[in-house]
Amino acid sequence: MAGAKLVDGRSGARVSTIAAMTRRALVVCTANVCRSPVVEQMLTRRLDGLVDLDGQPWVVTSAGIAGGLDPVDPDTTKVAAEYELDLDAHRSRRLDESIVREDGADLVITMSRDHLRAVAGISPAAWPRTFTLKEIVRRSLAVSAPAGDVAGWLDSVTAGRRAADLLRPDPADDVQDPYHRGERAMRAMFQEVDRLVGDLVHLGPWRLSDPGSDAVEV
Repeated sequence: MAGAKLVDGRSGARVSTIAAMTRRALVVCTANVCRSPVVEQMLTRRLDGLVDLDGQPWVVTSAGIAGGLDPVDPDTTKVAAEYELDLDAHRSRRLDESIVREDGADLVITMSRDHLRAVAGISPAAWPRTFTLKEIVRRSLAVSAPAGDVAGWLDSVTAGRRAADLLRPDPADDVQDPYHRGERAMRAMFQEVDRLVGDLVHLGPWRLSDPGSDAVEV
């Protein structure tokens, strides 16, 4: 469980406040059989050995707005193995309010604006902490000064953000769905999300859990 939460007065984002408790990030796509489980595992791997600015570790899970129906695409499994990701144990989950509330308690990352709107429709309170993957990387890149804590980082990346701006479709803000589109489309998706996840961890509110250890590649 993510522990107690409070609503940060500046950003409206729910932030964990109990020391030594785990924060939670949820990755959302359509069927939870391709993009979101891949990003879940990539982000989990890159956060290994890291904590956030408040000293908290993070757990990453995933779900789909139409999840629970389809098996993992064979092309996804094949390319995942090349990235040393194992999806054999993955089981698709259908997104609901309890998953958003619990597994997305601190951050929700979607693969498209359609998914972002679906999350906000299921749980309007989650809007301030829900971003497309491309949006949160873009906003993190625009932050001019380092934040002192996770609440400050969320405050910075949500500055000037308006729900109305994200109601309009924008393919440039989406990670395209390669499901059943062949290995070439699948490899393109893996390359894109691998870069984006690396950028997010580099720009986001995480640091080495042991400051005295050698730097890690993110």
